[in-house]
Amino acid sequence: MSKIYWVAVLAFLFSCQSSGSEEATTSTNSSTSATLDKGKSRQTFKEPVQHIVQRTHQFSSTQKPDYFRLALHGNSIAKGEIEFTITTQDGQTIHEENFPAADLEASMAYEMQTPSATESEREAYIIKRMDDFVQASDFVSPAIAPNAPVQASFVNETTWKRIQSNPKAIGFKYLLGKEDGRLLVYDPEKKKAVRYGSFGG
Repeated sequence: MSKIYWVAVLAFLFSCQSSGSEEATTSTNSSTSATLDKGKSRQTFKEPVQHIVQRTHQFSSTQKPDYFRLALHGNSIAKGEIEFTITTQDGQTIHEENFPAADLEASMAYEMQTPSATESEREAYIIKRMDDFVQASDFVSPAIAPNAPVQASFVNETTWKRIQSNPKAIGFKYLLGKEDGRLLVYDPEKKKAVRYGSFGG
């Protein structure tokens, strides 16, 4: 009987031990994630990721392509938030922007055959816009034509002329809303992408 008792006690004590270097991540349906790291618990709350698109294309450099990434966060696609980032191969984030998924849905109005769209149609359109967001046709080089007049709405004249003088500068164009067309270019002096123009309405 005594031997059985001590075996039970030892088994209990062994089960109570934990490794201080163990890391475990769990998630629940309420989108709660908890991480146990070196004996300390850390709990973060994030909205689930609905869809991710990543493309590579030459932008900040003609030698190494950058990573263009869109991540849709939210409890629903139509009401979600999109995080748009551009990152170099060295891991430097040169552009970061957040906008509602509805900004990608807005242009659907020009393609609708009926007065209103269903929820599933809206969601499918947003996903399609994300998938088509970065295409080879969205890039232009040089970013600014040599004979283009100065447009100082988004950058000052000095920056405009510096970009214009670089025939290898690559512009990237994308559409938000119905007619909010935006133009980005990498500025080596600021070490980030800057908006230098617009198109659309």
